[in-house]
Parts: sequence; structure tokens; C-alpha cells
Amino acid sequence: MLEAATEKGSQSLVGAAPSFQPYSPFLPSLSDLAFLMPILVLFWCTTGVGWLLTDSDTGWHIRTGEWILENGRVPAVDIFSFTRAGEPWFAWEWLSDVFMATAHRSGGLAGIVLVSLLVLGATSVCVYKNTVAESGQRLMAIVVTSLAMAASTIHWLARPHLVTPLLASIFCWVLNRVERDKEPGLLLALPPLTILWVNLHGGFFVGIVLVTTYGMGVAAEELAQGSRENAWFRGRKYFLTAVACVVASLLNPYGYRLHVHVAQYLGASFYLQHVSEFQSIDFHSFTAAYFETLLVIAIAAALWHLGSGRFVHVMLLLSWSHLALFSARNIPIFAVVTAPSIGLAMREWLERAGSLWPAQWMGKVARNFEELETGLRTIATTGDRRYWHLVQCFVVLLLAFMLAHPGRVRALRAEFDRNRFPVDAAGVLPQLNRDRAIRLYSSWQWGGYLIYRLWPSVNVFDDGRTDFYGPAFVEDGLRAWEVTPDWNNILARHGVNAALLPVDSALASVLRERSDWKPVYQDQIAVLFEKTEDKR
Repeated sequence: MLEAATEKGSQSLVGAAPSFQPYSPFLPSLSDLAFLMPILVLFWCTTGVGWLLTDSDTGWHIRTGEWILENGRVPAVDIFSFTRAGEPWFAWEWLSDVFMATAHRSGGLAGIVLVSLLVLGATSVCVYKNTVAESGQRLMAIVVTSLAMAASTIHWLARPHLVTPLLASIFCWVLNRVERDKEPGLLLALPPLTILWVNLHGGFFVGIVLVTTYGMGVAAEELAQGSRENAWFRGRKYFLTAVACVVASLLNPYGYRLHVHVAQYLGASFYLQHVSEFQSIDFHSFTAAYFETLLVIAIAAALWHLGSGRFVHVMLLLSWSHLALFSARNIPIFAVVTAPSIGLAMREWLERAGSLWPAQWMGKVARNFEELETGLRTIATTGDRRYWHLVQCFVVLLLAFMLAHPGRVRALRAEFDRNRFPVDAAGVLPQLNRDRAIRLYSSWQWGGYLIYRLWPSVNVFDDGRTDFYGPAFVEDGLRAWEVTPDWNNILARHGVNAALLPVDSALASVLRERSDWKPVYQDQIAVLFEKTEDKR
């Protein structure tokens, strides 16, 4: 009787399964969840979409793209400042700037935010797919992906650098396929991707470093087994691909001069000391906990892979852990590059725990995890899903509508924060003395915003393009900011006749005491000064 009931129940389940098939395209997959993960993380871990607009460099990137669209060429000289006007400038992210300008023309800052989230969503999907392919575990992959995305929020800004983690994850997908599935022909895709990368962002060298790392890793694995001939045989395809990528990277508006410029910029110790994103992460920040967790797991995974002789994973994990600790802007790349290696190690940890302690709680966790994984695998392979991905499409459309009509929901407002930028003061600047051109001194952190709001009617003293201005000029601006003894000479040398400063800055306090400077506007964020006459 029991067998009959069981058989009957099985038949009913089998018979019921087809009834759900018409709805299978509507059911979300873990890939859909991975795509939506940045949206979930953004509202869970940060202050909302405004988090993407906390850096004013977004402003000059938009205006650069608009200039390119209007003039049909990439600028070769500076167009934004009065201090370095007409001097050679490398607009090395010109293609990203064009995309940003196009998005801005279509949807304003909301369009910029939406495109940024789409790039982050694509990155998240690549990380998830890479981790699934390497670990064979969907549930493990989505957990690691969510942690990687949360850790990378430290540098989620609506700027061209968002494409570097995406392209790094694509490179890793290709390289892992070559090693895992023995498909060396896929390496032919990397040089064309490098051409795209070098015109989107200056982080193109990350791809070359990744290819070289895989070559060194596979060679080290063969050498550890005492086979020199196989070391060269396995490694040469990566080394040759790296050379091809270097040659491909020359296809940019500046040729080899871009490489020299990037090397000089990254090699200057001045920027490491004065630009916050080049410095180590502040472990007191509320997003640091996610990075710390991922870092600890990455180091443990590196030791595990070392014991298994997987030197590619070891080199990826340790090298990018070091780079992430060295500079906060490396954390998103660290997260996407190391996720597949972490997923593989975590799967093997669970398997080992299940075999060593089958009756203990670790063994039970491993078995429960495997049961969940089996269920997810069954769901993923059931029915004709047709890859419609209706859930994520609906969420993106809904988000686009809400960004366009945020109402009173501050977390949905795609705008520069009034508590961070001189939003109201910038509107007063065009009303200054119209008998002379405005030569405005302000912080470089505000420069990009002022370009966005006021250019071309007002040019700036400097902005976030520190690679263009150079260490000597940036240091002059900082000395004026810090009111060193020669501050007045620095402003006079550049003919500064207006200053827009935070209300509590040292320079603002000094200018209030001088007769040749008068405040013409002040709010809770900024104070605007105009130079009247030389002090006697």
C-alpha cells in the first residue's frame, strides 16, 4: 500500500510538473538575482543612488563627452581651467565620456546613475558565472558574489573606472575557460577587448597583468612538478597573448604616449600621499567590514590552493589582496578577480568537513548545503526558460521610472549632495562683476562639479584631473588651501579674483579678515569671496 501511494504521489508530481512550464520564463534565476545584486547592495550598504555621485569628477567627464560629440574629435589640450588652458591634455577615458554624455542627454544625472547600475549589474553577473563555473556550486557562487559586490561599494562612483572590474571579470572568464576547458582559441578575444578597454579607461593594464599572472601561474605549477619543457609550453600562449594585448593597447588617440603618461602618473609618490582613493582603505568606514571578510577568506583560500599546488589561484589571491590593502581603488578589482578562487576553496572546505565530521554539525551543514544545491540545480534545468529574464527587466524599468520621479524619497534622488557640494553658491557665481572674467579658486574636489554647473561661462583653477595638472601645480593649490605663508602670492600669480570655499576652511577665515576680499554670498556649506582691490 505504501509503495502504491508513493508511486501515485510520484506520478502526480510528474504530471503536475508540465503545468508550471508555461510560467517558467517568468521565474527569476540566480543569474537574475546576481544582476540585481548591485541595486540591492546599493540601498542596503549605502545611502542610495546619490552614493554614485559623491565624486565631482563625474561632472567634467560628462562635459568632456559633450565636447567630443559636438566637435567630432578628442580634445588634445585643456578646455576647462584658466590656469593651464591650452596645454596638452590626455583625455584617456574619451569613449566612456561619450557614453556618459549620451546617457546624460537622454536622462540627466538619473541616466548616468542607471547606466552605472547596468555596468555594475553586468559585472555582478560575470562574477557569479565565473564562480559557478569554477566551483560548480550556484548557492556558493551567489553568496560570494554578494560579498564581492558589497566589498566593492567603497569605490562605486559614476565614473569610467566602473568598466575596469567588468572587463577584468570578462578576462578572468576567458582565462579560466582556457585552463579548465582547454580552449586556447578563446585567448584571441583578449586583444580586441584590450582595444575597447584602453579607450574606456586607463586601467587597461590590469588585463595585461591578469594574462601574465596566468602564464606565470601555470609555469610555476609545471616547475613544481619538475617539468621545465611543459612550463614553457603551458605558459607561452599566455605570454604571447599578453604581448598581443600590449600591442593592441597602442590603438588609442595618443598611442604609446598614453602608456608613458599612465606610468608616470601611477609612479608619482605625491598622488599616493594626497589622493584618498590611492591610499589604503579606512577600516573605520561602514563598508570596510565586507572587505575585511572577503580579505580573510581570500588569504585562507590562498593557503588552501597552495597546498593543492594551484599556483594560478595562489598568485591571483595574494597579489590582489596586497594591491587592495595598498589602495582602496583596487578593492573592486580584487573582489571580482578573487571570487572564483574563493568559491572553489569554499566548496572544497565543505566537502572536506562533510567527510571528516559526518556526524558533527559541520557535516550536517555540508549535507544541507548540498541538498540546497541539488534543488537549485534542478530548478535551473527545469522547463524552457528562454532567457527572457523578465524579473530583472521589470526591476530596471521600475528603477528608471523611480529615478525620473523620485518624489520625496531621498535615496532615489540622482543629484549632487547639497551637503557636500556648493549647489546654491554655484548659482551666484555668474552674477559677480561682469566687467572682468571670473578666475575662481576653489578646492579640486569641487572643480568637477563647477565644470558641470558653470562651464564654459566659468573656468576653474583646478579639478580632479591631477594627472594633468602635475604634482608641482597641485602642491601650489594645496599650499594656498592650507594658508601657508606664500598663499597670497600663489593666488596672485594666477590672477585669481574670486574664491569659493567651505565655510569652515582656514582660507575662508583668513579672507574674512582682509580688506581686499569681501564675502558676497554664504550658506551652510560654502562662502563666496570676490577680490576688490589690492590691500595697502
